[in-house]
Amino acid sequence: MQDKKNSETFNLLKIATRKSSLAMAQAQLVCDLIMPMSAQLVGMSTPGDENLVKPLVDIGGKGVFIKTLERALLSLEADCAVHSMKDMETSFAEDTEIVAVLPREDPRDAILGAVSLDALPINARVGTASVRRKAQLLKHRPDLNIQLLRGNINRRIACLENKEFDAIILAVAGLKRLELNIDYSPIEIEMMPPAASQGTLAVQIYQKHPNYEVIKDIFAPLHCQKTNSCVIAERTVLAGLDGSCRTPISAYAFIDSSQKIHLTGCVYSPDGKQAYQAKSSDDVQNAEALGKKIAQELLKKCGGKSFLAS
Repeated sequence: MQDKKNSETFNLLKIATRKSSLAMAQAQLVCDLIMPMSAQLVGMSTPGDENLVKPLVDIGGKGVFIKTLERALLSLEADCAVHSMKDMETSFAEDTEIVAVLPREDPRDAILGAVSLDALPINARVGTASVRRKAQLLKHRPDLNIQLLRGNINRRIACLENKEFDAIILAVAGLKRLELNIDYSPIEIEMMPPAASQGTLAVQIYQKHPNYEVIKDIFAPLHCQKTNSCVIAERTVLAGLDGSCRTPISAYAFIDSSQKIHLTGCVYSPDGKQAYQAKSSDDVQNAEALGKKIAQELLKKCGGKSFLAS
């Protein structure tokens, strides 16, 4: 039972977020949606933001963006955390839960610096930090020179403008949320299927917070069940493949007007020369079972975890 005294005195919600311009914009979006509740952003720097030289896999995987914020939840330094769900591993801190998955923004990737992948010159330098994007780019254009590019969106765009790259690949969702005045061309999903949960924001809270029930109720209206079902299917594929930022994997689901959920999963070799796809559909309430089915089909097609670990 929620303590009435705690409920009455709880009038400022502290929201943990990374300090990057995109993360702050996304957290502010959540703030705006819970008005008139008063909220304060608690910007935090994570190891993933501080080390821009090494690939993510060498500094702890994509979870390095999340763990700092989770510690803030567990210590009650923050009341909730806002994440790009794409950055979340398939498991997260004990005694925490996702209480809201917001409606999905455009899940596609985009190319900046050229109107299309096909318009790039031979051996063009393309910047990305994603092993998935690298594999997909090389599958379509084996001649491309894919180079590591990490950092926030503004830093990556600056590298493009400084002619360090001929093109860079970014998520459409981030570009839209930052409302940047810059030219970009979305890449169709059939050519570059997105990462699991791409374009999705999640709110995470601590189950042992003294105002747990109050906080949960604050975010309940933000939850999108349709997006959540797609995320469950996609993240179940990742979990079934033991997917990490080392493994080029895509998973994308959508729900049609008859409430059927359609899921496509792909696994690639790092050089893009091998690609395995599985797709199927089911009733929306069977999203998790569908994800497990796709993961098993992909494991069979690619020869099991030995391929995924290579």
